[in-house]
Amino acid sequence: MTRASPVKDPLRKLPFSFAGYAEDFDRHIERSIRGYRDLMEDCAELSAYFVEDGTTVLDLGCSTGRLLAAIRAQNQNRAPGACYVGLDIEAGFQEQWKLHPAGNMRFVVQDVVAYRDFANLSLVTSIFTLQFLPERQRRDICRRIFDGLLPGGALIIAEKTFAKSPKIQDMLTSLHLHYKRRHFSDEEIMDKEKSLRDMLKPGRESDLLRLLADAGFKAENVESFWRSYLFAAYVCVKQ
Repeated sequence: MTRASPVKDPLRKLPFSFAGYAEDFDRHIERSIRGYRDLMEDCAELSAYFVEDGTTVLDLGCSTGRLLAAIRAQNQNRAPGACYVGLDIEAGFQEQWKLHPAGNMRFVVQDVVAYRDFANLSLVTSIFTLQFLPERQRRDICRRIFDGLLPGGALIIAEKTFAKSPKIQDMLTSLHLHYKRRHFSDEEIMDKEKSLRDMLKPGRESDLLRLLADAGFKAENVESFWRSYLFAAYVCVKQ
């Protein structure tokens, strides 16, 4: 899911794990991705158009639970019968989940790939989650999301993408690096890049749009609403 003096990374010499930043994860991401806070606020605001009483809201890769809690707060008064489920494969976030106690919200340590309870969904959020999954599994997950959404429900998805042009890719990568240097040392940035190299597998924006279309979302119902360098977010409505 962002990311001023350099911040020391306690896991710098170990394989990278987002759970290693659990206590300060949201600030870490805000220092890593410019405009991440705005993205979170936009997602919560957009949720009001979709969350309905008696339905389920599902956050795939929920990390600290901050977004799911914000969506619940946005909709609790008008849709008190909605329930909220957050999934994350990292057990290290469990202590952070305790900060969001609510009878209609629960968090589960779960691999998204193995999750099967896609049903009665009014809203699904996937914020920088799909890009960490094997490409061969993304199509099936997107299809399960689409099938589980109620008519009028939506998927809000954010992903890192490649630019169409190598020249523009180089420019935007450089701008992003310049932003991260405000918060991290060059060594910290490089160590993290190396650790994520075999985990993070972004694709082109056109690949993501094709994936959404193959899942069932019509092109006219998929719209970009947020962008920062090579990061983009879309709202995809099931009609």
